[in-house]
Amino acid sequence: MIRQINISFIAATIVLSACRTQKTAGDTKNEQSYISEAQKLEVRLQPGNNSGKGSAMLVFTVTNPTNKPLRFCKWETPFEPAIGKYFRIMDEKGEEAAFRGAMARRVMPPPASAFTIVPAHSSVKTMISLADKYELSAHRYTVRYTGGGVSGLKDGNKMTLLL
Repeated sequence: MIRQINISFIAATIVLSACRTQKTAGDTKNEQSYISEAQKLEVRLQPGNNSGKGSAMLVFTVTNPTNKPLRFCKWETPFEPAIGKYFRIMDEKGEEAAFRGAMARRVMPPPASAFTIVPAHSSVKTMISLADKYELSAHRYTVRYTGGGVSGLKDGNKMTLLL
């Protein structure tokens, strides 16, 4: 009887230790480090070259106003344009434009390849077509970046988009 209890106890200990998370204190420190770096960066939205009916181009700029290079995770930003909803787009009636793009769940922490480095006193920018990922049927929208969770970036400015 005691032998069965010992075997059961050992088996339970092995199973429970295997279920434990593998995240280390170093991983948590690394996550906090990149997020605090990204919080120092500035996000700016500007209308792109919106020529042609239904075009909804937007320029997304990340600026580093500091004296040292800083990084942010490109997940949930237009620097990884194929995945994620990271804009809040509202029409004049206060209705949100429907998102029709792909969503993804990621394993944390992000690998080194997921980061973009912004040199000191420099900017990185990209252009994205909002019409590719959102249902845009009105003529005037207010656009705000909202994907700062994983990327670490702050929201930035609101932008008016005229179609």
